[in-house]
Amino acid sequence: MLTADLEILDGILAATAAADVEPTVCETAAAIRPFWSRSPMVIIGADQARQAAELLLPHRTEVFVVGPPDRLAEMSVWSAPLGAAVVRLPDGAGALSGAVADLTGSQPGSGRLVTVVGGSGGVGASTLAAALAIGATLRGLPAMLVDLDVLGGGIDLLVGAEGVAGWRWPRLGAAQGHLGDLTGHLPRIVGLDVLSTTRDDPRPDPDQLAPGAVRAVLASATRTHRLVVVDLPRSLTPAALEALRRADLAVLMASAEVRGIAAARRVADTLRETTDAPALVVRRPRGAGIDLSVVAESVGVGLAGAVGPDASLLRGAERGDPPGRAPRSPLARLSSKLLDRVLDESGPDR
Repeated sequence: MLTADLEILDGILAATAAADVEPTVCETAAAIRPFWSRSPMVIIGADQARQAAELLLPHRTEVFVVGPPDRLAEMSVWSAPLGAAVVRLPDGAGALSGAVADLTGSQPGSGRLVTVVGGSGGVGASTLAAALAIGATLRGLPAMLVDLDVLGGGIDLLVGAEGVAGWRWPRLGAAQGHLGDLTGHLPRIVGLDVLSTTRDDPRPDPDQLAPGAVRAVLASATRTHRLVVVDLPRSLTPAALEALRRADLAVLMASAEVRGIAAARRVADTLRETTDAPALVVRRPRGAGIDLSVVAESVGVGLAGAVGPDASLLRGAERGDPPGRAPRSPLARLSSKLLDRVLDESGPDR
């Protein structure tokens, strides 16, 4: 949050404390730059609204300008260039606290959120996302797989759930705010809840998923599931960035080839701006490939694992078998390693 006004600061801190969240406090507009893209929410005091607007920062969602009623006109003027909602304190403290809780997933029992994105096409990012979610169910944990790649053809096909009845994204596209438990409403296969895009639109818009709907769905999912895995589009749409800001682990898959590394570097730049939790998984090619440490250094993201070609995956995909169910397969071993990492960080009782 951004304010140097002690009265406004006290009001914001009271609202965030009610949501059990400790915010990062910046006193000057310039200091907010590193946090602008990666924070789930930005709260700007009326005293700093003009200075923040003058920075001409990229457009983002979930920005709030807050202050006392006698500064309402001033807040309204600067809320437009900031794309911000206006909250009057102290009357709006309860609403602000609720928004903080929804955005940060701070409710008791929140699950862990993992995002997966490919640095280039054909590296198997969707397959890894599915394997991670299925791996959690094999541990007896409630898990959900969420598809945000509108152009990907529907992740329900990948896990063999295309014929299973249940809600897809069109049913939830207008969701906002607090969303109830989705369990029982979504397609379910091998113990996994799946929220997929559809194949019904002949000209799908990559940006058609609204950030607010994604936020509502993920807040609901992490309240009711121990692990939520999100398959992201490489274009990293506003909806994808919404998921990235909430991620406990943001996996980037890159191929160990020159063009794949170059493409992954572009995606990695956005990941580093948006999340503190990027991790690299390298897809090794058949035959000789670039050394894994060189790939990681070139992409600029820490290496979390690698996986090579697996003919059994292709055969399984043709049969509609969910990936990652064979416990000794390279994909299942990689998934288990990543699950250990993200679940261990949350502690056994989270």
